[in-house]
Amino acid sequence: MLKTNGLSLIIPIYNVADYIEECLQSVYESMGNLPNIQVILVDDGSQDESGMIAKKFADANSKFLYLAKENGGLSDARNYGLEHVRYDYVAFLDSDDSIQLPFFQKIFIELERRPDMVIFDWLDVEEGKLPQAVSGIDFQEVLWTVQPSAWNKVYKTSLFEEIKFPVGRVYEDVGTIYKLLYYTNDYAYINEPLYNYRKNRKGSILTFVSLSINDIYSALEDTYQFYSAKDALTDENRKGLCYQYVKLLWWSNMYRQLQFFKYNFFGFYLKMKETRQLIYNRFPEWKQNEYLNRNTTFFKSRLGDGYVNKLDRIGKTLLSTSHTILFLVSKNQKRIS
Repeated sequence: MLKTNGLSLIIPIYNVADYIEECLQSVYESMGNLPNIQVILVDDGSQDESGMIAKKFADANSKFLYLAKENGGLSDARNYGLEHVRYDYVAFLDSDDSIQLPFFQKIFIELERRPDMVIFDWLDVEEGKLPQAVSGIDFQEVLWTVQPSAWNKVYKTSLFEEIKFPVGRVYEDVGTIYKLLYYTNDYAYINEPLYNYRKNRKGSILTFVSLSINDIYSALEDTYQFYSAKDALTDENRKGLCYQYVKLLWWSNMYRQLQFFKYNFFGFYLKMKETRQLIYNRFPEWKQNEYLNRNTTFFKSRLGDGYVNKLDRIGKTLLSTSHTILFLVSKNQKRIS
C-alpha cells in the first residue's frame, strides 16, 4: 500500500518506567511544529508503569499512537509497529534512550532527496562519564561499514516489505540491518550525533551475559546465506561481510565470550578456535580485507600495532590465545570491567 510522505518513529516499550518520560519528551520537543510525523508507542506487555505513562502521553498528543500487545520481545514489538506505519519513512527509538533536539529537522532535510536510508552518529551516555560521540559508519563512502544498530538510521518503509526483525533472538539488529543493505541503493550520512544511547543500563538485556550471546553467530551466518541464496556474494558484498564477521566476532563477541566463560579459559579458547575456523572457512582471504586494514583508528586503539596478526592468534593455539588475551585485557581493562 502506498504510504504518505513523512516519517514514522517506532518506540517499543517494556519495563522502562524510569526512562520512558525522558524518551518521549525528547521526541515531543524535537517534533516542534513539523508536520507529517507519527510516533508509534508499542507497549510490549510492560509490567511496570511504562505503558500507563506512554498511553497518557499519547492521549495528550495527536501525533502519538499507543498500541498494547502481549510480550514478544524487541523484534516482535518493532515488527508489530511496522504494521501500523503511516508514512513512507520509518525509524526506531529504544524507550530507555532519547533523541537530540534537531533530530527531525536534520532528518527531513536529508529526506528531500529521497534516499533509501539515512545514517547518523550517536552519543554513548553512561552514568558518571562524559558522553562519547560514536560514528554511525566507519567509512562514509562504504555502506558495508555501517554500524549494525537499528536506531541510528532512518529507512524507506518499503525496505521492510521483504525483511523483518528476527523474533526470539538477541543481536536482532545484526540479523536485519546487513540484509537491508541488499535493497539499499542510495543513502545519506549525517556526521552529527542525533541519538543518545544509554550504555550499560542496569536491567538491559545487553548487560546480561548468557548463552544467547551466540545468537550473533546465527545472525551473521543467516545473513551470509541470505546473500548466497540471492546469488549476491559479489566481491563487494563478500568484502563487507568479511569485515563485519571479523569486527563483530573477533572483537565485541570475543569479550562477551571471555565474560561468559570466566574462569574456564579452555572453554573460551575452544569457542574462539571455532570462531577462527568459521572466519577462515568463509573468508580465507580475510587478512587482506581492505576495510579491516584501513580502519586503523578502531583496531589500533584496541589491539595496538600488528592488529591483524594479533586477531589471528586468538583461537590459533591455547598458548597464542593466552598471550594475546592477557595483552588485550591489560590494554582494554575499562572495556570489560
